[in-house]
Amino acid sequence: MTEEIIKCPISGKSMEPVFTETILRKYKVTYYYSKESGLLKTEKPYWLNEAYQEAISDTDTGIVQRSIANSNLLKVILGCLSVEKGKFLDVAGGYGLLTRMMRDKGFDCYTTDKYCQNIFAKTFEPSSNFKADALFAFEVLEHIVDPLEFLRAMINQYGCKTIIFSTFTFTHTVPAKDWWYYSFESGQHVTFYQPRTLSLLAEHLGCKYYMINSGFHILTDIEIPRISRMLYHNKYIRRLYSIYIQRKRIGLSKTWDDHLKIKEQLKRS
Repeated sequence: MTEEIIKCPISGKSMEPVFTETILRKYKVTYYYSKESGLLKTEKPYWLNEAYQEAISDTDTGIVQRSIANSNLLKVILGCLSVEKGKFLDVAGGYGLLTRMMRDKGFDCYTTDKYCQNIFAKTFEPSSNFKADALFAFEVLEHIVDPLEFLRAMINQYGCKTIIFSTFTFTHTVPAKDWWYYSFESGQHVTFYQPRTLSLLAEHLGCKYYMINSGFHILTDIEIPRISRMLYHNKYIRRLYSIYIQRKRIGLSKTWDDHLKIKEQLKRS
């Protein structure tokens, strides 16, 4: 039997098989690695329909904690990028929890997710001609088979080259099978990245790559000043700046205005 040839969606080069593991407790799946791009991915994920019977895995107990942390860090990042007065879209935003939190902080944020019910931000979904000043993609890229195609489509659809996202990265060697981020039991994580992989992605998209930490990243065509990058990496400076931003944004919360808007829409309907 001829072994399947898997090509890296970023470099276009053939990938080499590195290990096999059981997915969803029943499918034997081969994982492939690209020396050129540093990308690690599964074979063609034929099991995804089964894996996404529930859009958000039952094992994802950190969803609320992550949303709180992400909204606090976004508050700082958007200020540093000088786009805090713009429009924002959380792509594959799940239940809409992060969008609700961002709106509570006074940011004009929207959400979309074709696989998951929007519970917390139902009224705040993008129109067909929606354009964004920054896009969010938290816990998304590890679910994507072709990240270059996915990101390029996002940029073209929403007219924005600033993408703030999370995905846990590895460096140098393929992680051992006990790496929790593989998520073998859920079957939803199919692609894994190194920082150099994300840098190569940015290059293909005409952007620059900035790493906040091993799990939080920015692709953007905006030049981020060195002093702003210090805010991202130094948690003590970031905490002080966060307090400054919070005071600066007093009175900007959209919580009450959104309440009135939704009531009015319900009356009209």
